[in-house]
Amino acid sequence: PLDSTSLDSPVPPLEDIAAQSARRELPLEGLRIGVVGELSGEGYQEGVLAAFDAAVERMRELGAQIVEVSCPSLDYALAAYYLIMPAEVSSNLARFDGMRYGIRVEPKEGPVTAETVMAATRGAGFGDEVKRRIILGTHVLSSGYYDAYYGSAQKVRTLVQRDFDAAFGEVDAIVSPTSPVTAFPLGSKLDDPLAMYLLDVTTIPANLAGIPGISLPCGLAGDGLPVGLQVLAPAHADDVMYRIAGAVEAGLGEPLASSCPAATWEERA
Repeated sequence: PLDSTSLDSPVPPLEDIAAQSARRELPLEGLRIGVVGELSGEGYQEGVLAAFDAAVERMRELGAQIVEVSCPSLDYALAAYYLIMPAEVSSNLARFDGMRYGIRVEPKEGPVTAETVMAATRGAGFGDEVKRRIILGTHVLSSGYYDAYYGSAQKVRTLVQRDFDAAFGEVDAIVSPTSPVTAFPLGSKLDDPLAMYLLDVTTIPANLAGIPGISLPCGLAGDGLPVGLQVLAPAHADDVMYRIAGAVEAGLGEPLASSCPAATWEERA
């Protein structure tokens, strides 16, 4: 109740909505579901697109109308996010200095001053990835770079929000793959953080726009690894998102009328 960042509005019975949808009590008939052209194509694993297309076809068979929509600014969303997010990380984590919040670590050698305590605390308390984001965020917020980087990224964020607003004027929800590829081996991209960040291309637009999103498994790619389906809805329309997710999750356990032989989800997995 005292959290200024929480919405003071009633929450729909989301669990009940998902369950009712799975039982076909809330069918997908009458819903328009958008497929974003900018969130597919080059760079997406073939097996990911195949599983996604099958899930979209299943939604069509369950009664939804599938509409192709365009959000041109999504091509720039990833770059904008990785300027805005590190800047916020740098600003928000500045309080954890060993004086006011978090742990306190004193230097093993030399004088104990505010500067040395702060350095020792932040060196011990933050991992490599957090430090990388703090350094990047501090740079983009520094004098001479603020307008060029952080300010420009905020303008892109506004464009992303406007694209989603326009798309949701045509459809009730949007679907996309959750990731362009299946899971990579643990630790394989630690030496190439940019490659790791690029895999966020489909999920960070929702964060920039401030809209709800959910991911659920929608099949297996050729490498035997699971593929995720992402459902995005307008702000405050979480009930629509859960309605679609519940129907799709239940529907994927049934045979596709058009192409797939009868098989349960467990058998396919």
